[in-house]
Amino acid sequence: MDYLIWCATSLIIFLSFFYVYAKYRLSYWSKRGVKTLPTHLLFGNFKDCLTLNKPPAEILREIYNSADPDDPYIGFYIFHKPLLLLRDHDLIKQIMNKDFDVFPNRRFGSGLERDTVNLDSILSMKQPRWRYVRNKLTPVLTGQKLKNMISLMTDCGKVMLNFIEKLPTDKTGQKKWEVKDLGSRYSADVLASLTFGVGVNSFDEKENTFWENGVTIFRGFMRNIVFIILFFIPEWDFLIAPFIKKPANYFRNIFWDAMNTREQLAFKRGDMIDSMLALKNGEQNPIYKFEGDNLLAHPSSFFIAGFEATATTLAFVLHDLACHPEHQETLYKEIQAHLSGKEMTMDSINELPFLDCILTESLRLHPPLPVTDRIAVKDYKVPGTELIIEKDIAVYVSVNATNQDPKYFSNPREFIPLRTEKVEDKKFYESLAFGIGPRSCIGQRLALLLVKVAIITILSNYTLSSETDKKHGSNSNDAFHVFTYAADGLYVQFKKRN
Repeated sequence: MDYLIWCATSLIIFLSFFYVYAKYRLSYWSKRGVKTLPTHLLFGNFKDCLTLNKPPAEILREIYNSADPDDPYIGFYIFHKPLLLLRDHDLIKQIMNKDFDVFPNRRFGSGLERDTVNLDSILSMKQPRWRYVRNKLTPVLTGQKLKNMISLMTDCGKVMLNFIEKLPTDKTGQKKWEVKDLGSRYSADVLASLTFGVGVNSFDEKENTFWENGVTIFRGFMRNIVFIILFFIPEWDFLIAPFIKKPANYFRNIFWDAMNTREQLAFKRGDMIDSMLALKNGEQNPIYKFEGDNLLAHPSSFFIAGFEATATTLAFVLHDLACHPEHQETLYKEIQAHLSGKEMTMDSINELPFLDCILTESLRLHPPLPVTDRIAVKDYKVPGTELIIEKDIAVYVSVNATNQDPKYFSNPREFIPLRTEKVEDKKFYESLAFGIGPRSCIGQRLALLLVKVAIITILSNYTLSSETDKKHGSNSNDAFHVFTYAADGLYVQFKKRN
């Protein structure tokens, strides 16, 4: 009996201490005059995400929309960790760009500085190593090198066309397929060629090992948990270390086979393997030596960042065009006017302004990675306010909520390629899908070019339609993941043009 009384007393004392501790930690923002939503005593504002009921992007959207329209920020908590969600365009630009020296690092992977396959890559490293590596990698994707890569992309586009051609045709002469699957196979082929210097055919079930290994990085329950931890609870990354190493083993073998062969034969192909060989044989700096897995990290990071993002972008663009035949016809006429009977080149692609508008608007509505973050490396006073963002406090941007805010966009959930918003706002939301400021995606131009080549290739040969006319604008049907997914898939019908 005494033992039971002792246990009950201990439990009461523990719960009392926990309650006091939790209330104290969850008062961080209220003490600083920052609005927050009501919080769960254990989970903070992320209960539905941490219990796997809602994707994190939808939680951040709800937090964003709960604020008053003119609030520049709103506080929130993951467990008892205070975080700040930015809501004002000017403040986002200020923090992400002008005051980059205060916010140079991402929260993503901040514990071990490891990316999603356990490599020390540009995706997760901090200053000053990040700046050094970024400067070394920037020449990899110059305009001239991108021009030289277009032929590799168009070759992969022909394989994709052949796959569509062989799809079964219904009574109306149409072929139906899930375009995220189509986009991921095309992306895998292009990125295998450009980053690892190998030719693969992900559309052939006998040769799609590269694609399957790419898919395993992003899909499945355990990988969902990995991404949640890396993006939102990086302090726990030691828990997932054993689960993120396996995919790197496959890419490690592919990479070193390509490197050794290229070095022995002494030929150049104009891809990333050439650049990695130059870095390997160049002068080394103790801050970051391009050797061993430090070399593998960069083609892997380009593949990781590009595979899912480009596949998602291509899928939503194709679906948006299928749901809006009037815009599809306008784009087709533009492509015919500039490219009919001509070779696809960087210059000819740049003559398609409506294609840029289509891409920009689809990315505004469906950003592949709908969240970005930075961490303060010292105390920072928010301009025009009395708020101090203390050192080690992270700020987040909800990309989908920011780019669908009625304060900035008329009819924000509608697909309107020729928007008339102010030029400065247009430039802002054009860039936000790839991050903003010095730490924006290094492969943005490559990703857009890859998607454009695919769209031109498909639209030149097929008309697109959708049975459901489902716009996927509200994201109410998102699958549970950090990245943007349509839970039921994105199905498009292809009909051969005469």
